[in-house]
Amino acid sequence: MKVEFLDIVLGYLVLVIQVAVAVIAVVKYQAYKNTPLKYISIILIYTAINEIIGSLNIYSNNNNVLIYNIYNVIYFLFFYNAFWFSITKEKYRNWIVACVGIFVLASVVNPFFQNFITESQLLAYVVGACALLFCIILYYIEILSTSKVLLIRQDILFWISVGLLLFYVGYIPIKLTRVFFEYQDNVYLALRIVHRILILILNACFIIGFLWMKKKLPR
Repeated sequence: MKVEFLDIVLGYLVLVIQVAVAVIAVVKYQAYKNTPLKYISIILIYTAINEIIGSLNIYSNNNNVLIYNIYNVIYFLFFYNAFWFSITKEKYRNWIVACVGIFVLASVVNPFFQNFITESQLLAYVVGACALLFCIILYYIEILSTSKVLLIRQDILFWISVGLLLFYVGYIPIKLTRVFFEYQDNVYLALRIVHRILILILNACFIIGFLWMKKKLPR
């Protein structure tokens, strides 16, 4: 009962923090409107709405897989684009383009062996998450070799990348594990609790980034 209560509390906290980060993103828009993240407020509003709808579907026993499958494609593509525009080295940019191609291919192939409407697209998600982690690593390599590293604390993309890194490093194993423990309620519940904690960490990093960032001027 205590674990189930914790799961419910974390579920509400996830909704609250996702709405909060979306509101903060809108309020702080002027500070990042000239950066590759200028549309992130739309993504975060979409995320909050998607999570609210998904949560309502969970408690009404309706299938919410389709909305998450669509969401994941949009979410990954947005951040690939953001890192591509943030990185200046042509070689790294070409690697990101290759990552996008591999992710798109995985997204096209996955529905042939998993129903896009009723089943979570495992291959597309894992490939997409790993590709995003690779983009983050490229971003870190570049900023560590430039003067940007001196202002890293005020760089919103740095905090967003930290949040994404922590989330996907923790969630990819959970995503894979869920395949094997789908019908074991206790294990599945424990994994969902960890998942929700990771979401809280992710959004906390986003909020830190928005609050600490400095206004960026056009290049």
